[in-house]
Amino acid sequence: MKRIAKLIYSSVFTVILTIYSCSDDDISNVVTLENFTTSINENPTNGEVIGNVQANQTVGGAILTYTIVSQTPSGALSINSNTGELSVNDASLFNFETNPLITAVVSTNQSTNEASITIELNDVHEVGDYKFGGVVFWVNQTGDQGYVCSVVDQTTGIQWYNGSNGNTSARDTSLGAGQSNTSSIVSFQGNGSYAAQLCNDLELNGYDDWFLPSIGELEEMYNNKEIINATSVQNSGNVFDETGVGQSGYWSSTESTNSQAIIIRFSDGYYDLQGAYKSLNYFNVRAVRAWTDF
Repeated sequence: MKRIAKLIYSSVFTVILTIYSCSDDDISNVVTLENFTTSINENPTNGEVIGNVQANQTVGGAILTYTIVSQTPSGALSINSNTGELSVNDASLFNFETNPLITAVVSTNQSTNEASITIELNDVHEVGDYKFGGVVFWVNQTGDQGYVCSVVDQTTGIQWYNGSNGNTSARDTSLGAGQSNTSSIVSFQGNGSYAAQLCNDLELNGYDDWFLPSIGELEEMYNNKEIINATSVQNSGNVFDETGVGQSGYWSSTESTNSQAIIIRFSDGYYDLQGAYKSLNYFNVRAVRAWTDF
């Protein structure tokens, strides 16, 4: 009896081992990829890391090779074949105005599915944008304040003064001074047909807070004249007067003396801090306004 019991015990033990061994052999490593969605600001830099495509393995240990199967626009993204890290390949394609959405399909050598990649671009205010009633020509570092100019000249020839010279107290040259300069000029000179009044009375594209730019603001417009010209023409406007002939400059709201105010000649950027005579010259005017986006 003891021998029979021993044989039965041995047989049971063998069966249990066999079943366990078969279950282990049946387990295979299944690799699946997760879809990837994110949003980033437009205009990143080449090589900037966006994120990682995640792979899930039922067992683990598989060596994966990641590849981009397709992408729109072509060439926008690159992927680290060993880690699945996505990065910017061509930063010029990450432009909200032309490509607000970047998409791709990623696979690996062992995955059972493909991952869909979706990258939404956030619109960032930048010089040359057509918004806030005109063309953006300056933006602060945080991107939530700036200035636009009209896409057209308000006039191709007008005086700065309104019949008599005097100290209007519009002497500030800095960027950001145009609005206060304009208010000072209009307050001193009253109603009439002159540069500051023309801008102060302007209602354009749903805005009525236009003003004559300070010399600092006018300089920024000159520095960005090529991109302003391009956007203006695209939106039924006109380019700056760059003939350099006669009175082809642009009035600023910054006066230099009781009888003179500063202009910029857009053909070469020349200006004289002594200014041009308010009463004798008929220069161009391009109105500007401030904007905020808090």
